[in-house]
Amino acid sequence: MPELTWRDEGTTDDGICERGFTVHGERDVITGLMWSPPEMAPGSPLVLIGHGGGANKRAPSVLPTAQGFVREHGLTAVCIDAPGHGERGGVQSRTPEYYALWADAEQMTANATADWRCTLDALLASGLFDAERVGWSGMSMGSLIGVPYVATEPRIKAAALGLCGTNGETPGRSNIAEVFARLAPQITVPLIFMMQWSDERFTREGSLELFDLLGSEDKRLVAHLGAHAEMPEEGRQQARAFVGERLKA
Repeated sequence: MPELTWRDEGTTDDGICERGFTVHGERDVITGLMWSPPEMAPGSPLVLIGHGGGANKRAPSVLPTAQGFVREHGLTAVCIDAPGHGERGGVQSRTPEYYALWADAEQMTANATADWRCTLDALLASGLFDAERVGWSGMSMGSLIGVPYVATEPRIKAAALGLCGTNGETPGRSNIAEVFARLAPQITVPLIFMMQWSDERFTREGSLELFDLLGSEDKRLVAHLGAHAEMPEEGRQQARAFVGERLKA
C-alpha cells in the first residue's frame, strides 16, 4: 500500500488549511497539496483536482478551484503534480518538452492514472476520507488525464471535465483522440462538461465529439463564449457545485 507522508504541519489562512504531502509512486515521488477545512472529520468527502498543461499543483487555476471546494461546499481537495510537471520536472506549457510528454498519449495517461491511483490509495488508507464520496475536477490537461482516469477508477463518483476535445492544437500533436475513443464511453458517473465556444486549443467540433463519447447517462454540457482560458467564474462555480452536491448527498 502506498504511504502518505506529510511534508509539513500545514498552514491555515482565511479558514482553509493547506498541507503538503508526498506518495511514493511507481516511477518517482508524487508531490501534492491538500486543502481542507480546519476541522476535518474522518470519513470526509474528497475531490481530486487535475491541473492544466505546463502548470502544477499550485497553479493560479488550481488554487481558487481547491479553495472554492472548501469555502463553498466544505469539501477537502487534493492536487498532485502531473508527470513531468511542477516538482517532478517543471515542464512549461506548449514547449517542446511539454509536447514530448504527450507524443505518446497512451503512455502519458497510463502514467498519470497510476499516479492518481497510488495517491488515492494512500489518502483513503489514512482514514480521513470516505471511499464512496470521491470526485474529480479537471479542465484542459486535467481532462486529457481525467477522462482516462475517471474511466478506469471505480471510486470516482462524480466529475467535472472540459476545455478539451478530440481535435485541435493539442490533440493534433498526440494520439489522445484514440485514447478518448476507447475510454470515454466507459465513464458512467454523473458529470458536467465545460467548453469555451471560441477555444483556440480544442475545436468546437472536437469538444462536442468528446461530450458525445462520454458514456454517462447523467451528463450536462455548459458552454460559455470566449477563448480557452476565459471561462467565467460563474462557470467554475457551477462545475464545483455539480461535483460538490453529489459528494455531499
